[in-house]
Amino acid sequence: MNPTARKHWLHSMAPLVLFALIAAACGSGGDEPASQPAQQPAGQQEEPAAPAPEVEQPDSSQDETPQPEAPASEPATEDAPATTAAAPAEPSEEAVEAPAPTVPARIVRIGVAFPDLEAFAVLNPEFGIGDPEAQALAVVDRWTREGLLPEGIGVELVFGKYNIISDSAKLGVCTAFAQDADVFAAVSSVSFTVGAECLATRFEIPIIDTDGAPPSLYQRGAPWFFTLRADHGKHLRNYAQWAIDSGLFEGTVGMYYETRLDEGVEEMREQVAAAGYEISSETATSGEGVGSPEDPIAVQRFIVDGVDVALPLVGGSSLAGVMGFAESQGYRPLYLSTDYGEQTADVSGKTLPAEQYDGTLAMTMKRAGEIAAGMVNDEAEACLSNYERYSGADIERRAPETGEYASILRTCDLLSLVLAGLHGAAGDLTRQNYVAALENAGDFTPAGVAPGSFGPNDHSLVDHYRAIQWDAGCPCWTAVSGFIPMVARDG
Repeated sequence: MNPTARKHWLHSMAPLVLFALIAAACGSGGDEPASQPAQQPAGQQEEPAAPAPEVEQPDSSQDETPQPEAPASEPATEDAPATTAAAPAEPSEEAVEAPAPTVPARIVRIGVAFPDLEAFAVLNPEFGIGDPEAQALAVVDRWTREGLLPEGIGVELVFGKYNIISDSAKLGVCTAFAQDADVFAAVSSVSFTVGAECLATRFEIPIIDTDGAPPSLYQRGAPWFFTLRADHGKHLRNYAQWAIDSGLFEGTVGMYYETRLDEGVEEMREQVAAAGYEISSETATSGEGVGSPEDPIAVQRFIVDGVDVALPLVGGSSLAGVMGFAESQGYRPLYLSTDYGEQTADVSGKTLPAEQYDGTLAMTMKRAGEIAAGMVNDEAEACLSNYERYSGADIERRAPETGEYASILRTCDLLSLVLAGLHGAAGDLTRQNYVAALENAGDFTPAGVAPGSFGPNDHSLVDHYRAIQWDAGCPCWTAVSGFIPMVARDG
């Protein structure tokens, strides 16, 4: 690397190194997930939540599925990374309009895992996700207030916060949910796959995770493991097919990808070959840490191989490193983005060099870009309005979309699926029947991701995608197509 290029490279990576240091400092020692009682908005009349170690364990009648013992080789965490909170009592002026209160015959504990993104918010407040506990409590409050829960069933939420770059912290949340709080089922936000796998495979607890996963994980975690987004195979097959159908897979195509995507990448290669195309240049990286030593190597290989179209299947910090180095070399390929690494979030796109990224097209399984395109999203409006009523906060409906905006919608989607499962299994509420209810719940139109459904052999929800385009002048993603059905494995 020549001195000029090295100077540009170090300059582009400086903010990322700063982030890594801040993330380590804010991550509860890097290994133990943070825990704190749920904070209720002003005016709510809820009793303070007790720390997880003091959570009273429900009797065996609360769940008919026995819990397996943790293997002796896996140490238990000393401090439970979970806190519990029930939906707050409603103010008296609204109680007149609410259904007559009833005492539930059974309280079902639902785990809600969410990331600690304080380090991101230090660098840019828009990376913050607001108050995930209040976002979840607002949904359950609406269920209670409007009588939406199945008769005789109440819900208690158990919260677990994890360091987003620490697998041990995510496993700690898993253990606390299963052994300390004895949750009936759980939902989880972005980058929790390790913890979600733990809940499904080690404790046989139903979990709806946000991120897609390797196809083999759905098999290992069956029947307990579900995700909002498509599995890696379905995702990357459709990513390639979208590029081909859009006339974007032309010239020399290069790919830079994380090895955790190996299964999906192999299915993508098969899809590309079946269409008569090829990926001519490939570089792999582990994806561990902030940025990667392979970032400049991938760019150099793209340049040597004459790559015209770049497929960057890496996290946001590596994508920033790739573009920073590419700009220092005067190299500007056509980038095709997708949801992996949260590339299709407005807050992520704003961190990338406009000279490299402006006009980039992406395939997304989310409802990103709808605000900028002036599209109506009734599900999002209902979700946001309910949160505003509960919290007293004002959430802007504007582009660029904030991390808090996305988190509120994601929470509504995850818990709406929980409600569907409870209704479908209410007659005999066991974990097995809850899973069967999710598999047979039918079509679902979420607030934050594209439409889809579960099935007995398909535990990833999203069945559609759309095209979006990055506008550096906004700066935001704008939807440029309607929803497109995903192609099947044999499509």
